[in-house]
Order: sequence, then C-alpha cells, then structure tokens
Amino acid sequence: MLGETDRNLARSLCEEQALRRVATLIAEGSADDVALAAVVAEAAELYAPAHVQVVHPAGVATTEARFAVEAPVLVDGTLWGVLVAASDEPLAPSCAARLADFAHLMATAIANGRTRDELRAVAEAQGSLRKVATLVAQDASPQAVFAAVAVEAARILRVGAVSLVKFDADTLIYTKIYGTHGERAAVVDGGTWPIEDCPEGALILQTGQPVRIDDWTFLPGPVAARHREQGFGQCVAAPVHLDGALWGHIAAFGEADDVLPDGSETRLADFTQLMASAIANAQAREHLRSLAEQQGAALRRVATLVGQRASPGMIFDAVAAEASRALRVSRVDVGRCHGDGRVTLLGSTDDLVRSNGRAFSRGGELVTARVRETGSAARIDDWAALPTEAAGVAAREGFRSVVGAPIRVDSTLWGVIVVLAEEPLAAGIETRLTDFTHLVASSVANVQARDNLIASRARIVAASDEVRRRIERDLHDGLQQRLIALGLGLRAARAKSALPADLHDALTDVARGLDDVLEEVRIYSQGLHPPLLSRSGLGPALRTLARRAPIPVALTADGVPRLPEPVETAVYYTVSEALANAAKHSQAPEVTVSVEADAGTVRATIADQGVGGAAIGPGSGLVGLVDRIEALGGRFTLVSPIGQGTRIDIELPLTAQTIGDLPTP
Repeated sequence: MLGETDRNLARSLCEEQALRRVATLIAEGSADDVALAAVVAEAAELYAPAHVQVVHPAGVATTEARFAVEAPVLVDGTLWGVLVAASDEPLAPSCAARLADFAHLMATAIANGRTRDELRAVAEAQGSLRKVATLVAQDASPQAVFAAVAVEAARILRVGAVSLVKFDADTLIYTKIYGTHGERAAVVDGGTWPIEDCPEGALILQTGQPVRIDDWTFLPGPVAARHREQGFGQCVAAPVHLDGALWGHIAAFGEADDVLPDGSETRLADFTQLMASAIANAQAREHLRSLAEQQGAALRRVATLVGQRASPGMIFDAVAAEASRALRVSRVDVGRCHGDGRVTLLGSTDDLVRSNGRAFSRGGELVTARVRETGSAARIDDWAALPTEAAGVAAREGFRSVVGAPIRVDSTLWGVIVVLAEEPLAAGIETRLTDFTHLVASSVANVQARDNLIASRARIVAASDEVRRRIERDLHDGLQQRLIALGLGLRAARAKSALPADLHDALTDVARGLDDVLEEVRIYSQGLHPPLLSRSGLGPALRTLARRAPIPVALTADGVPRLPEPVETAVYYTVSEALANAAKHSQAPEVTVSVEADAGTVRATIADQGVGGAAIGPGSGLVGLVDRIEALGGRFTLVSPIGQGTRIDIELPLTAQTIGDLPTP
C-alpha cells in the first residue's frame, strides 16, 4: 500500500501532466472553447469526485458542497471569472495552488484568443483599407469607393446590411450614399430622410460616439417601420468625421433573430476611422474633378467669345457670369485697375449696373484698395470698422460681405474680380475666387494677344497702303508728267519741221508708244491706289473696276455711303483680286459682285459659277487679303468646291472696340 507521501507525489505528477496538456493546447493555438473545456475537464478529473465549474463575476457558483476552493481568472488585470472546485469531501492540500495554475492557464488561453481576434480584426481592417485605397489611387469614381467602404464594413462585421450615410448639417437631412441591403433597404441609394426618421443618426448627433440600437419595435417613422418589415433587428453605427466635422455615419444591421456581438460598434468605429481618409480623398478628387470640369467649361465658353471677336464688354460680362455660376453667388463684377487708383467696370452680372454707365461699386473700390496693398485676395465683412466716409457709402449699397481677388497678366496687376453679397460669404471663398481669376487672366491675355495681332496687322497694312499712295503720287507727279511732257515735245518738234515721210512716220510711232506707256503707268498707278476711290468712294471706284474687268461683272453696290478709308481700301482690293483670279482661272461666263453697308457693318460677296478649286495658300494673292480683312477685325470666307464655282464673303465692322480702346493704367 502507498504511503501518504507517495500518494501526494503521484497526485503532483498527475497535476503536472494535466497542466502540460492544457499548456500544449494553448501553445498550439487551439480555439478558445477547446482550451477552456480542456481546463475544466482536466481539473474535474484530477479532483474527482469534486465538481469543477467556471463562474463569471456576476454569477453564483451552483453547488451546495461542504468544501470548495476558488481561483480567480484575471485577464489583462481584469477579473474575467472564477474557477471553482467543490466537494463533500476534503480536497487535497495542493488543490488551491494547482487550481490557481489552471486559472492562470485559462486566463492565458482567453488572452491569447483575444489577441488573435484583435490581430485578425486589424488584418481584416488593413486589408479593407488597402482595397479601398487602391480604388482611390486608381481614380475610381466616388460612388465606387463608397460602395467598397460599405461592402468591406459588412464583411468585417459579418452582416448583410450596411449603409454609408451622409449628413447635411445645414438642412439636418441624411442622404444614403450606398447600401448593401439590395431591395430590402428601408431607403434606396440616393434617397434622403430627415433627422427625426434616422434614430441612429440622431443618437450620434446627441452623443458624438458610436451607438447601438437593440430594439426597433417602438421607434417611430416610416424608415423604422420599413426596417422592421424587412426583417432587420439590431443596429450599430459609428460617425465619420472629416476635418473635425461630422460627415455622416456607417450603420450595420443584423437580422431580426441575430445578436450582434458585444463591441461591434467599437469595431465599426475603428473601421470608420481607417476609412475616413479614403472617403476624404475620394470626395476631394471628386471636388477637384468637378471644379476642373466647371472651369474647363467656363474657359471654353469665354474662349469661344474671344475667338468670335466679341467686344470686351461682352467677354467680361461672360466672365462675371461664369464666376457667379461657379461660386454660386448672384453679384460679380470684373474691373480694370489703373495707375491712379481708379477701377473701371468691365463686366458684371447686374443688368442695371451694366446699363448705368458701368460704374464700379464703392464696396468694390474699397476691397480693390486692399487687394492693391496686399497683392492677394481680400474681404470686408464689417463696414463699421472702416472709418472712411467711403465705407459709409459702401454700407448704404446694401452689401454685407465683399471679396476681391487680383487678376494678374504677365505677373502684373491688371484688374480685379469682386463678389458682393447681401449675406455673409462662406469662409474660403477667397481661395475659390483666386482660382477663378486664372480664367480671367487667360481670357485677358488671349484678348490682348488678339488685339496685338490685329494692331500689328493693321500697322503693316497701313504702312503698305502708305507706300502704295506714295508710289502712286510719285508716278503721277513724276514719271507720268515727264512722259506727258516728252510726248508733247515730240509732237511739237514733228509739227514745226518738214520731215521726210519715213522720219515723220517713225516719230508718230514713237509718240504713240509714249501714249501707250503713259496709259500703262496710269493703269499701274491706279492699281496701286486708285485716285477715284479716294475722291468719290467705293461705289464709283467699283463701277469703274467692273467696266475695265476682263470678264463680265454684274455689280450691285447702290447706296453704299462713304466708309472709313481702310475699309473702302480693303473692300476694293478684295473685289479687284477676286475679279483678276476669276478672269484667269474660273472659266466662268460672269462674276456677280454685291456690296451693302449698314450702321455697323459692310459686307461684300464675289461669286462665280466656274470650275471652283480656289484655295488660300502660299503664292495666292488671297493670303494678303485675309490679313488685310482680319487686321480690321473682319472676316474673310472662301467657299470653292471643285466644279461648283467660287464664293468669297467678307464682313468688316465699321466700329470696333478692343481692350486697347479702354482707359489704360
């Protein structure tokens, strides 16, 4: 028979073996329930017939045994439960110590399980973040990013229904961005509902924390009713904050018979913190894309006006309208800054201002002065803080808030664009207005480039015309007069002397030759700059040109008044060159020419029914005509399909305003 010492030794060996078996299970990463069951089973076998159980802190051991030993299970310093061994017979002296060892192993298994769960949750969240971040990096649409966020939240929480909801703090309205519910959704994607019908959103607004709703039974409103009808139960939701402000929330819904695990709202909150940056990036990209599209469309509309040679007033009215549309404000003025401090109104969205002599507002002048001082955007929200008399006048204009931003062309302050509002303007509008001034700067630069080109062409044409006039005068006053004198002298010499017949005939031939040369010089000088055009105007000059043309001409130019000399010259040379080309190349029986003028424009058309095929290109006399017409702000159009004749249309303004006509600094 074993002695007491031997029995104690044998018990100790059994206890050590049991502890090793449990420790091995835990070290191998066995599931939590397996490890905990092994702890209870090993302890129960060791201390049989003692009853072994685990009691949670709020529970009570279910035993009426006379003897009991307890060991606390501490997980991360917190009492998780108590391991109890109870028996009607006395327990071994080592039972308390060994039970404590088992309790420690149990705590280790629980802690390891928690760690594995936390690591798994972190890995899942990081995997979700990588998926969403990849979409953002690939410039996916915001809707695709938002859908991915909702899907990943559903996967992490292991639920079927997740909604990403945006909140409008101004209207207290929620908008559902995306949901994984499908047809069971209480609110469709893109749908809106008020705060009183969004219980989880209302709780988030109230607490600022993740929330949980376990019972929807008595919640009012159509959304809650639909939620119940579709068989959903518990809900957890977590706020999404962007730049310190509430953007919205993510809500996850379990089925009616499901129980969402404790801490689900915390896991969802951790997930939303990771996703917030992705949502912000997607939203920022969408904002930039939208802004680029708006500015691109605005620039194209303004550029079209520039290309159509619209007046500066029309162009800058369009610029003001585009700024008004982009910034969502009603009153925008565009001004030209001058060196003496004045500001001239170029464009405005206010019809009354435009029709009232284009006077710049006093509020606009004051904010422009600040723009001049700082070289950057400025705003005025409090007129009472300005001591000047002008501030009182500005206040009486009725604008509560005024913001101005500089327009720079070639790094120099050219003008200003001003927003005027009867209510306080939103913060940050200075930046958006500054961005928009780049459009204005490019438009101004384009108009200036156009005007510079037109002015350069005009100077070239004017110089060419002056040379033509000088040559014509020199021919008329010099060579023509000498030829006339020579002819008269020759005829006088022939008449005074009795000459042999052959010599007389020879002198007669020379006199005729001098007359022919004189006529050629006269025709050449008229081609350079016909005197009749200067003396009598376009109608008589064209009629003479038509009579002398080598091809029949049907001319309609009745009632054309005297026009500015550059315009008359341009029309005359266009008709002259077109008639010459038609005579050489068209094989047409006739050319029709029509000229008409009204208060602001002169138009001319030269057309034939010849072989067509004319083109503007190197070596063509039409190139110089195009330059001449466009130098005067006009249009030159050539239509000449092969076999269908040729038509030239020109249109010239009788008055034209350019930026160069405006007051300069």
